Amino acid sequence: MFNIPSQITQGDLVQWSETLTDYDPNTDTLSCFIRGQAAQDLTGVADGTGWNFSIDTSQSATLPAGKYQAQFVVYVNGTKRKALGIAQLNVCASFENLSTLETRSPDEIELEAITQAIAKLASGGVAEYYIGDRRVRYQDLDQLTKRQEYLRRRIAIASGKMKPGGRNIGARFCN
Repeated sequence: MFNIPSQITQGDLVQWSETLTDYDPNTDTLSCFIRGQAAQDLTGVADGTGWNFSIDTSQSATLPAGKYQAQFVVYVNGTKRKALGIAQLNVCASFENLSTLETRSPDEIELEAITQAIAKLASGGVAEYYIGDRRVRYQDLDQLTKRQEYLRRRIAIASGKMKPGGRNIGARFCN
């Protein structure tokens, strides 16, 4: 419905136009409110047939990478407010200034930490492991193994390798 790009990259110049047949750009104001990890408020510039929007390079650079929503609001004759709808927007990190980029899900990160803890415990180490800045201590091998299997299932479901739901049970009947 709206022409705002669905994906932008930090530091890029982003421009688009909106044309709404029910509203007059000469008398009505169209605004775009972007919300997510940060906020940007934009007002379209009327061009006679619609509104032009622009996010300059310094504005897009301040948006942290992540998912956002953009709400479009028209002010008829400058006063009567009407929300027109919402569009999804994904802000991608600019790789220019990154030395590393974490692409694993939180479940994958935790699974790796638990797998390392199991290996450490099995080799006679202390039952302690770290997930980011959190420390978990004194879990036994059975608890770690159960959590490992749970995370493996969640990751398989998220990646589409396994369907969510109950377990399949095979049965064979003989006479």
